[in-house]
Amino acid sequence: MKNKPTHYGLLLAAITIILFFAVYLLYLGEDYYMISIKVNFFVLPGLYTLTALILLYKLTNQTKLPFLKCLSYSFTTLALGGTLSYIFIAIFFNYIDLHAQHLLYNQGMSKLMENLNAEYATIQNPSEEITSKYNEYVSILKLRMAMNEPFFTFKNSCVFLSALFFFYFIISLLLSIFFRTRLPNATFHRHSPAQ
Repeated sequence: MKNKPTHYGLLLAAITIILFFAVYLLYLGEDYYMISIKVNFFVLPGLYTLTALILLYKLTNQTKLPFLKCLSYSFTTLALGGTLSYIFIAIFFNYIDLHAQHLLYNQGMSKLMENLNAEYATIQNPSEEITSKYNEYVSILKLRMAMNEPFFTFKNSCVFLSALFFFYFIISLLLSIFFRTRLPNATFHRHSPAQ
């Protein structure tokens, strides 16, 4: 594979879509929301970081790159992979399988309600103010569950992509700080203490 951000970005998008379909086909049912959350918060960040790391390692093995070039290459890779895969998944949920999107939404709202109830149950002798806030949040969640609105609206997508881009920028920034100082074909030696 050529060491170009676009190639690595397209590879990331393809792997993300494969993972999406693996979760969709294997776990569509009772645990779909929680499995999706675990993949999105634990598997994908590691995969994206590793891909940017490999790209920068290969590029800086050929020549020394300035900080902004490293930042540009890594961010372009991550943003391209994340954006393309997100657009594909949003189109899939909005136009191909609306049932899966509603399932995802209902399981998400149910999990929020479950967490809210569990937190309230741990409070001994709750005050009137806490009880009032709890009842208010329960009412809001029940209303949202009744509305059954889709996850992948334009507004939600903008918020989600903004959060992703911020994460990609932080990862790119950290990797660029390290790789800008790397010398091409540098080897690391362990020095034994002087005898």
